[in-house]
Amino acid sequence: MVVNSGTANSANVGLPTRGRFGRLLASVEWQASLYYWLDHHLYLQPDGGHLAAFELSSGTNLLPPPSIFTEALRTFDSEDYWEINTYTGPLGDDCLREAVTEYENVVNGWSLSQDNIAVTYGAHIGLKSALGAISSPEDATALVLGPQVPLIFQALVESGFCFREMWSSVPGKFVPSADEAIAAVSACHPDLLVLSSPNNPTGTVFSPDELSAICAAAISVGGKVLIDKILSDSALPDFPMPSGTCPQMDEWIQEGTCVVIDSLSKRRAISGLRTGYLLASDALIRRIALSGLGGCPPMLLSGTAAQELQISARLHRGGDDVSSSDRAHADELRQMRVATEQNFAAAKAALSDHWLWDTKDHPGINSVVALRFKHGVTDERQMCVALAEREVSCYPLSTFAASSGLHSSLESEGILELRMSSAVRPERFRETICRTRDALRAGESNHGADEMAITPLVQEVPLIAGARCMRVSRPGFDGGGDDAEGSLSWDLRKYPDELRERATRTGVGGAG
Repeated sequence: MVVNSGTANSANVGLPTRGRFGRLLASVEWQASLYYWLDHHLYLQPDGGHLAAFELSSGTNLLPPPSIFTEALRTFDSEDYWEINTYTGPLGDDCLREAVTEYENVVNGWSLSQDNIAVTYGAHIGLKSALGAISSPEDATALVLGPQVPLIFQALVESGFCFREMWSSVPGKFVPSADEAIAAVSACHPDLLVLSSPNNPTGTVFSPDELSAICAAAISVGGKVLIDKILSDSALPDFPMPSGTCPQMDEWIQEGTCVVIDSLSKRRAISGLRTGYLLASDALIRRIALSGLGGCPPMLLSGTAAQELQISARLHRGGDDVSSSDRAHADELRQMRVATEQNFAAAKAALSDHWLWDTKDHPGINSVVALRFKHGVTDERQMCVALAEREVSCYPLSTFAASSGLHSSLESEGILELRMSSAVRPERFRETICRTRDALRAGESNHGADEMAITPLVQEVPLIAGARCMRVSRPGFDGGGDDAEGSLSWDLRKYPDELRERATRTGVGGAG
């Protein structure tokens, strides 16, 4: 991962200028990434707990899950002990696989069989399983569309892929258009095309026609397609969210040219239950089963997850088989979506003095938002620290890039681009936004400006070919050599205090 310095175009303040392609990468220096620094040094307590009590951009659905899950947990007793003391096969519980098949076929009009389904420990393991099973040459290359969660980059590297990222050339869009993606595929002929729809972190969605054209382009040059659609949901036809699919995907899945990753974690707020699945050809599913012998996805509440998928299928199908309890479940899903949308609107209104732009075009839990810091903090890490001091965690857009040059930081303009997740209890989200607003306003008075005028403690250092990271210099550390890991091993939970201490010693803008 990288943090790449740069300056916004003065004619388009808040709209970054970006290159289209990142360099071809064969490795990712995980522990030197901003993502790792935030997660393991700024937000994590020694006992493993989270220091930041208010999540602004975790990407997790923090709303209450549907009552079908909470009720199942509440009534769990000794007679259900087998659910936590029984091994499944490497492909997971058969009842859940059958329910996934029904749900996907009803919602998308497909004709998949249970042989096309593997249940996984959440979407991440589904991703790694799929990449490990895809047959590829030794020098296989992947093309990744748009910013992505860092785990995707890591999974590609672990599976032996070299990869290139592509972001949109249009300022503020990030995810390439269908035309840009097709042109890139034609130019570099990737063995694998990786995309998410809706995208995480931007929320950007490809329409079925766009998705069809992109996938067809990749397949026509001999590549395969891997699609992450974990932020999609089509259970309620009268309250739609993007499905992340297209009609032709059924055929591509069965012939082995397309693999789809999905999960209940985000859309049903049950991340801790690790209920994911993948859709693939029966041959690839058999390969996954053989490679996963001894690895058994959990049974806990798998029956409840199957029941929920069956309810969602009935809701989508409509007709006489929709019961009153099904309609009650539908009401809960609507309430979840309404809360998410209302939270986002409230955040935009409350932060209007600092809100530059966002990428939200569709219903969903995530969007990239650009906020202006008025107190002159010019470093991304300092902005995160300013929020963390108010117990708010955030993840800048640079944590979702691996290649150099794709994320041109607006740090010098005092602008923070971050993922904003609005799937939070409204009262909790309001408090989070109030604390965020306090951090943004901290420099509007002279006192606040003096307090926040902190000397940056970061410098760019070479990490790997084609990638750079932000290296932290410890106060009193000699800074010599290239031991990036050593500098990152410092306990950065003390970062805010150490920053102010150094600013006092060296003066504002000093090199230290």
